[in-house]
Amino acid sequence: MFYSVTLQKIILLTGIGIIIGAIVGFASVLGFGLDGSVFVLSMFLSIISVYATAMYAELYHIREAINKQRGKS
Repeated sequence: MFYSVTLQKIILLTGIGIIIGAIVGFASVLGFGLDGSVFVLSMFLSIISVYATAMYAELYHIREAINKQRGKS
């Protein structure tokens, strides 16, 4: 099954956020003895931060493309 590029990016970024959140969550639960809610919170916050980073990168590339186009005219 083929997905659109946007859906592929959303799935990829969600997967990256879940992996990072799981690593941080396991470290906080096992290393510091915190409860499971910290695990869920770390996964949620890491997904949000990965999305924010990706949006910033996309906007940066769009701005660079506009600047190159304006410079050539």
